[in-house]
Order: sequence, then C-alpha cells, then structure tokens
Amino acid sequence: MSRAALIADLREARTRLDAALGPLDEARLAEPGRGDWRLQDILSHLTAWAVDLLTNLGKVRRGQKPGKTQWSAADIQAQNDAWQAEFKDRPAAAVLADFRGVHQQLLRQAESASEAELSAPAAWLQGRSIETYFREHVVDHERKHAAELAA
Repeated sequence: MSRAALIADLREARTRLDAALGPLDEARLAEPGRGDWRLQDILSHLTAWAVDLLTNLGKVRRGQKPGKTQWSAADIQAQNDAWQAEFKDRPAAAVLADFRGVHQQLLRQAESASEAELSAPAAWLQGRSIETYFREHVVDHERKHAAELAA
C-alpha cells in the first residue's frame, strides 16, 4: 500500500460512516445507535480510538514511550466502557466537533508521514507498520460501525 491509498481509505471510511449516520444534529446524536449506545456515544468511541492513535504517534515522534498498542478483547471492552462513562455527558456539539476535527488531524498525520515511515515494521507496534495501525484503529473501525449503523 501507499500513503495515497491510506489517505483515500481514510476518506472513504469516513464517507461511508457519514452516509450511514445521515444528517447529524443534537437531536439525532441522542438517538439509539447500537445496543445502549446513542449515536453520540459511537462518535465519541471512534474519536477516542483515533485520539489514542494520534497520541501514541506523537509520543513516538517526540522520542517518548507510547501508550498501549496491543489490546486483548477484554482490554478493549474495559477501555470502551471507561470512555463511554467519561464522555456520556459531553455536549453533542462538542462530540460532533471532536469527531470531525480528529478526522482532519488523522489526514494531516497520514499526509505528513513518508512512505517509509508508514510501511516499515515498527518495534513500538510489535512489528506492525504505522499504516496497519491506522487501518486497524480508524479505517476498519469506521467501516465496521458504518456497516452496523447501515443495517
């Protein structure tokens, strides 16, 4: 894959998710999405995972140790529950702004990375590439939720 392909996939996944969500306003964000999660909770969830990626990437670029990058199913569920509790009372307008803003940050980070940086196995990712990290944390994740919402 290439940087251009990753950027195209980031945009395509977000377009697919936007189409599944439909027009978003504060009333719509309060509607049920999946299980006991409102649409707002799904957006906060996706935003939190993207921020996790951006935070780890920033730390590594500054020569710092990243946070957790390998997650078991139980770890993922615990983290999702913690984030849901943390963000449940966040104003809908702020959730939507963060959701849109983090996407722009993801695109900027992908655009500023070299092909070599994106494709090389990274020790801090246990040999996975940064491109794979983007795909798992964002592209595949948004596609999954878009499919769930469309159904």
